[in-house]
Amino acid sequence: MKYVTNRFGEIGFEEKDVLFLPKGILGFSQLSKYVIIEKSEYDPFKWLQSVEDPAVAFVIVDPALFFPNYKLEVHEKELEELNFQQMKELITYVIVTIPSDPSQMSVDLLGPVVINSKKKIAKQVVMPNSPYTTKHYVLDELKKQLKRKRAAEEKSSPNRT
Repeated sequence: MKYVTNRFGEIGFEEKDVLFLPKGILGFSQLSKYVIIEKSEYDPFKWLQSVEDPAVAFVIVDPALFFPNYKLEVHEKELEELNFQQMKELITYVIVTIPSDPSQMSVDLLGPVVINSKKKIAKQVVMPNSPYTTKHYVLDELKKQLKRKRAAEEKSSPNRT
């Protein structure tokens, strides 16, 4: 299939690549069909592109890349409609916000998009009793990780005198 998007121009995809989000994305409940666009120049980021509205696309990323301790904290019942057999079938992405000042890039850890990779069914879930918010700053987290890594290295290296 071919589809013309505002951001990428014409894209090609197979029907089997279309993700079905029965309830859509928060604020876009009327849109239920998306494809994931992966381009090496955007790596590790991907795009969740609507195939119903050419102007709607969300930047997404695997949360573990920037937040290694991130945990999906939802009741199993919340995921039932994804119709999965094993947890390993599920892939979790978070939506990225990139403002005009890229240093303020943030991710929504509170409302991840969970995908059944086998059945191509997806859902944005909200984790109400979670320590996460809709705005976690990526660069701040990377700085914290670097600081922890340096502290661990200093602790483990022998003193040189």
